Amino acid sequence: MLVVLEKVTKNYRLGETIVRALKDITLEIDAGEFVAVWGPSGSGKTTLLNLIGAIDEPTSGSVSLKGQEIAKLSDDQQSEMRNQLIGFIFQNFNLIAVLSALENVMLPLQIQGISGAEAKKRALQRLNQVGLSDFVKHRPDKLSGGQHQRVAIARALAANPALVIADEPTANLDSKTATKIIGLMRELNHKEGVTFMFSTHDQRLLGQVDRLIQLEDGQIYSEEKRS
Repeated sequence: MLVVLEKVTKNYRLGETIVRALKDITLEIDAGEFVAVWGPSGSGKTTLLNLIGAIDEPTSGSVSLKGQEIAKLSDDQQSEMRNQLIGFIFQNFNLIAVLSALENVMLPLQIQGISGAEAKKRALQRLNQVGLSDFVKHRPDKLSGGQHQRVAIARALAANPALVIADEPTANLDSKTATKIIGLMRELNHKEGVTFMFSTHDQRLLGQVDRLIQLEDGQIYSEEKRS
Protein backbone atom coordinates (compact mmCIF):
# COMPACT_ATOMS: atom_id res chain seq x y z
CA MET A 1 0.00 0.00 0.00
CA LEU A 2 1.40 3.40 -0.99
CA VAL A 3 -0.42 5.64 1.52
CA VAL A 4 -1.97 4.59 4.82
CA LEU A 5 -3.77 6.86 7.29
CA GLU A 6 -4.88 5.36 10.59
CA LYS A 7 -7.34 7.23 12.85
CA VAL A 8 -5.93 10.61 11.83
CA THR A 9 -7.12 13.77 13.55
CA LYS A 10 -5.87 17.27 12.82
CA ASN A 11 -6.65 20.20 15.10
CA TYR A 12 -5.77 23.87 14.66
CA ARG A 13 -5.90 26.58 17.29
CA LEU A 14 -7.49 29.88 16.29
CA GLY A 15 -7.13 32.13 19.33
CA GLU A 16 -9.01 30.35 22.10
CA THR A 17 -10.85 28.08 19.68
CA ILE A 18 -9.80 24.57 18.64
CA VAL A 19 -10.81 23.77 15.06
CA ARG A 20 -10.99 20.07 14.24
CA ALA A 21 -10.07 20.02 10.56
CA LEU A 22 -9.95 16.21 10.31
CA LYS A 23 -11.64 13.69 12.59
CA ASP A 24 -10.62 10.04 12.84
CA ILE A 25 -9.68 9.51 9.18
CA THR A 26 -8.68 5.98 8.17
CA LEU A 27 -7.75 5.62 4.51
CA GLU A 28 -5.56 3.56 2.15
CA ILE A 29 -4.33 4.58 -1.31
CA ASP A 30 -2.74 1.91 -3.48
CA ALA A 31 -0.04 2.51 -6.09
CA GLY A 32 -1.47 3.42 -9.48
CA GLU A 33 -4.77 4.84 -8.25
CA PHE A 34 -6.37 7.99 -9.71
CA VAL A 35 -8.27 9.45 -6.77
CA ALA A 36 -10.27 12.62 -6.13
CA VAL A 37 -11.07 14.06 -2.72
CA TRP A 38 -14.06 16.39 -2.88
CA GLY A 39 -16.45 18.20 -0.60
CA PRO A 40 -17.53 21.70 0.38
CA SER A 41 -15.10 24.43 1.31
CA GLY A 42 -13.74 23.79 4.81
CA SER A 43 -14.38 20.04 4.66
CA GLY A 44 -10.68 19.23 5.17
CA LYS A 45 -9.53 18.44 1.62
CA THR A 46 -6.37 20.55 1.58
CA THR A 47 -5.50 19.52 5.15
CA LEU A 48 -5.72 15.87 4.12
CA LEU A 49 -3.44 16.41 1.11
CA ASN A 50 -0.94 18.34 3.24
CA LEU A 51 -0.73 15.44 5.71
CA ILE A 52 -0.25 12.88 2.94
CA GLY A 53 2.36 15.13 1.30
CA ALA A 54 4.40 15.43 4.53
CA ILE A 55 3.79 19.19 4.60
CA ASP A 56 1.96 18.91 7.94
CA GLU A 57 1.67 16.37 10.75
CA PRO A 58 -1.46 14.94 12.38
CA THR A 59 -2.52 15.85 15.90
CA SER A 60 -3.17 12.16 16.51
CA GLY A 61 -3.08 8.98 14.46
CA SER A 62 -0.50 8.10 11.84
CA VAL A 63 0.25 8.82 8.17
CA SER A 64 2.58 6.41 6.36
CA LEU A 65 4.05 6.59 2.87
CA LYS A 66 5.61 3.43 1.43
CA GLY A 67 5.57 1.89 4.88
CA GLN A 68 7.32 4.79 6.63
CA GLU A 69 5.41 6.74 9.26
CA ILE A 70 6.04 10.37 8.33
CA ALA A 71 5.92 11.80 11.87
CA LYS A 72 8.75 9.49 12.97
CA LEU A 73 11.14 10.91 10.35
CA SER A 74 13.45 13.85 11.00
CA ASP A 75 12.88 17.14 9.19
CA ASP A 76 15.67 16.26 6.76
CA GLN A 77 14.21 12.82 6.14
CA GLN A 78 10.77 14.32 5.53
CA SER A 79 12.26 16.80 3.06
CA GLU A 80 14.01 13.96 1.26
CA MET A 81 10.77 11.98 1.14
CA ARG A 82 8.90 14.92 -0.39
CA ASN A 83 11.66 15.46 -2.93
CA GLN A 84 12.11 11.80 -3.88
CA LEU A 85 8.62 10.34 -3.70
CA ILE A 86 6.07 13.14 -4.11
CA GLY A 87 5.29 15.60 -6.88
CA PHE A 88 3.13 18.62 -6.00
CA ILE A 89 0.83 20.58 -8.30
CA PHE A 90 -0.31 23.66 -6.41
CA GLN A 91 -3.46 25.62 -7.20
CA ASN A 92 -1.46 28.84 -7.68
CA PHE A 93 1.29 26.94 -9.58
CA ASN A 94 4.17 28.29 -7.38
CA LEU A 95 6.44 28.90 -10.36
CA ILE A 96 9.54 31.03 -9.74
CA ALA A 97 9.06 34.23 -11.72
CA VAL A 98 12.74 34.84 -12.58
CA LEU A 99 13.26 31.31 -13.95
CA SER A 100 12.29 30.00 -17.37
CA ALA A 101 9.91 27.07 -17.79
CA LEU A 102 12.92 24.80 -18.25
CA GLU A 103 14.68 26.14 -15.15
CA ASN A 104 11.52 25.76 -13.05
CA VAL A 105 11.25 22.09 -14.02
CA MET A 106 14.98 21.47 -13.53
CA LEU A 107 15.06 22.99 -10.03
CA PRO A 108 13.73 20.02 -7.95
CA LEU A 109 16.11 17.71 -9.81
CA GLN A 110 19.07 19.94 -9.04
CA ILE A 111 18.00 20.03 -5.38
CA GLN A 112 18.29 16.22 -5.48
CA GLY A 113 21.89 16.60 -6.63
CA ILE A 114 21.27 15.44 -10.20
CA SER A 115 23.78 16.87 -12.67
CA GLY A 116 22.79 19.87 -14.75
CA ALA A 117 22.97 17.90 -17.99
CA GLU A 118 20.76 15.08 -16.71
CA ALA A 119 18.33 17.52 -15.08
CA LYS A 120 18.01 19.41 -18.35
CA LYS A 121 17.43 16.19 -20.29
CA ARG A 122 14.64 15.06 -17.94
CA ALA A 123 13.06 18.52 -17.80
CA LEU A 124 13.00 18.84 -21.58
CA GLN A 125 11.44 15.38 -21.87
CA ARG A 126 8.62 16.30 -19.47
CA LEU A 127 8.04 19.73 -21.05
CA ASN A 128 7.79 18.08 -24.44
CA GLN A 129 5.38 15.56 -22.98
CA VAL A 130 3.05 18.34 -21.79
CA GLY A 131 3.27 20.13 -25.14
CA LEU A 132 5.59 22.99 -24.17
CA SER A 133 8.72 22.21 -26.18
CA ASP A 134 8.40 25.60 -27.92
CA PHE A 135 8.15 27.49 -24.63
CA VAL A 136 11.07 26.16 -22.58
CA LYS A 137 12.83 29.53 -22.49
CA HIS A 138 9.72 31.51 -21.55
CA ARG A 139 9.39 32.92 -18.05
CA PRO A 140 6.02 32.63 -16.26
CA ASP A 141 4.95 36.17 -17.16
CA LYS A 142 5.06 35.15 -20.84
CA LEU A 143 2.91 32.05 -20.35
CA SER A 144 -0.86 31.59 -20.17
CA GLY A 145 -2.67 30.06 -17.19
CA GLY A 146 -2.92 26.72 -18.95
CA GLN A 147 0.78 26.81 -19.79
CA HIS A 148 1.57 27.60 -16.14
CA GLN A 149 -0.36 24.50 -15.16
CA ARG A 150 1.49 22.34 -17.68
CA VAL A 151 4.86 23.61 -16.40
CA ALA A 152 3.70 22.72 -12.89
CA ILE A 153 2.76 19.22 -14.05
CA ALA A 154 6.10 18.77 -15.81
CA ARG A 155 7.90 19.89 -12.65
CA ALA A 156 5.88 17.50 -10.49
CA LEU A 157 6.71 14.59 -12.79
CA ALA A 158 10.35 15.38 -13.52
CA ALA A 159 11.70 13.32 -10.62
CA ASN A 160 9.48 10.32 -11.47
CA PRO A 161 7.56 10.46 -8.17
CA ALA A 162 5.51 7.60 -6.78
CA LEU A 163 2.68 10.00 -5.94
CA VAL A 164 1.45 13.28 -7.43
CA ILE A 165 -0.66 15.46 -5.13
CA ALA A 166 -2.72 18.13 -6.89
CA ASP A 167 -4.75 20.81 -5.09
CA GLU A 168 -7.56 22.00 -7.41
CA PRO A 169 -5.44 21.36 -10.55
CA THR A 170 -8.07 22.63 -12.98
CA ALA A 171 -9.27 25.63 -10.99
CA ASN A 172 -9.44 28.87 -12.97
CA LEU A 173 -8.72 27.12 -16.29
CA ASP A 174 -11.00 27.40 -19.29
CA SER A 175 -12.92 24.29 -20.30
CA LYS A 176 -10.71 23.41 -23.29
CA THR A 177 -7.46 23.72 -21.30
CA ALA A 178 -8.91 21.86 -18.31
CA THR A 179 -9.97 18.97 -20.55
CA LYS A 180 -6.44 18.73 -21.98
CA ILE A 181 -4.86 18.83 -18.51
CA ILE A 182 -7.18 16.08 -17.23
CA GLY A 183 -6.44 13.95 -20.30
CA LEU A 184 -2.70 14.40 -19.82
CA MET A 185 -2.78 13.33 -16.17
CA ARG A 186 -5.01 10.36 -16.97
CA GLU A 187 -2.60 9.30 -19.73
CA LEU A 188 0.38 9.50 -17.37
CA ASN A 189 -1.54 7.45 -14.83
CA HIS A 190 -2.31 4.75 -17.40
CA LYS A 191 1.03 4.64 -19.21
CA GLU A 192 3.47 5.22 -16.35
CA GLY A 193 1.46 4.04 -13.36
CA VAL A 194 1.80 7.40 -11.60
CA THR A 195 -0.54 7.64 -8.60
CA PHE A 196 -2.59 10.85 -8.58
CA MET A 197 -4.55 12.27 -5.66
CA PHE A 198 -6.58 15.43 -6.21
CA SER A 199 -8.55 17.92 -4.24
CA THR A 200 -11.23 19.25 -6.58
CA HIS A 201 -14.73 20.62 -7.10
CA ASP A 202 -14.45 20.21 -10.89
CA GLN A 203 -17.11 17.85 -12.24
CA ARG A 204 -14.98 17.30 -15.37
CA LEU A 205 -12.21 15.82 -13.23
CA LEU A 206 -14.57 13.99 -10.89
CA GLY A 207 -15.97 12.20 -13.94
CA GLN A 208 -12.54 10.82 -14.89
CA VAL A 209 -11.27 9.37 -11.61
CA ASP A 210 -11.31 5.75 -10.49
CA ARG A 211 -12.23 6.57 -6.91
CA LEU A 212 -14.13 9.38 -5.20
CA ILE A 213 -13.64 10.22 -1.54
CA GLN A 214 -16.16 12.72 -0.19
CA LEU A 215 -15.30 14.73 2.90
CA GLU A 216 -17.74 16.63 5.08
CA ASP A 217 -16.87 18.36 8.35
CA GLY A 218 -13.46 16.71 8.45
CA GLN A 219 -14.76 13.16 8.07
CA ILE A 220 -15.07 10.69 5.21
CA TYR A 221 -18.74 10.89 4.27
CA SER A 222 -18.65 8.42 1.39
CA GLU A 223 -16.35 6.51 -0.97
CA GLU A 224 -17.07 5.35 -4.49
CA LYS A 225 -14.87 3.07 -6.58
CA ARG A 226 -15.40 3.04 -10.32
CA SER A 227 -12.94 0.31 -11.35
